[in-house]
Amino acid sequence: MAITWKKIAYEDDVLLKSVFNAQSLVIAVDDNTPIVLEVAASRIVGRAAAGNIVALAKADVLTLINVTDGADVTGDNAPQAHKDSHDPEDGGDPLDCAAPAELASVQAANEGSSHSFARADHVHQIQHSIDDNHLVTVDDATPPSDGEVAVFTASGVEGQTPAEVAATMALDDVGVPDAAVDFDLQEATDLVVMTVANEAALPAANVAVGQLCWATGELSLHVCTAAA
Repeated sequence: MAITWKKIAYEDDVLLKSVFNAQSLVIAVDDNTPIVLEVAASRIVGRAAAGNIVALAKADVLTLINVTDGADVTGDNAPQAHKDSHDPEDGGDPLDCAAPAELASVQAANEGSSHSFARADHVHQIQHSIDDNHLVTVDDATPPSDGEVAVFTASGVEGQTPAEVAATMALDDVGVPDAAVDFDLQEATDLVVMTVANEAALPAANVAVGQLCWATGELSLHVCTAAA
């Protein structure tokens, strides 16, 4: 690949157009010492450019409990007052109850086979850890705020502001871009261009047109103008 680098000249190394008037000449009075001469107007100079539920009608329900439509559900037909006797908290014949299982990992839906019930105020334990197929909890002293980024910690997820994320993850931790990056006209501060030891070390491969390179030996800035 043929690479062409052009040195960018400093202001001290060039003649500024502001030193010229309509008629002037440039001569050298010594090596590397040009001066501008005024030319009289008379002189001439050159220019350079769902489910398994059965629905029953009201009559069917009444038939099942052996009463007629409109009859009072009393006497032998009344439901027995035995609910409180099976109260798991203080009933004389309490229903069996058991502690609910721990929500430790991802599980498939399952009817279960237990002969006990879970109480209405039961509490599932959620394991506070980071592990394969486990639920993730928020591990932060204060609830995450709008606009924060979720960051995994040893025991859960915590919220970090973009500034905190930037402090945690440096730009060099991110992969090399494979397309143009739009800075949206934002200023790049504290930016240093590619640096080599001297002009002889200017790269000769993997260079793009417009790339800058600083030669420390000569204190000169160079730009690539051809890469074919």
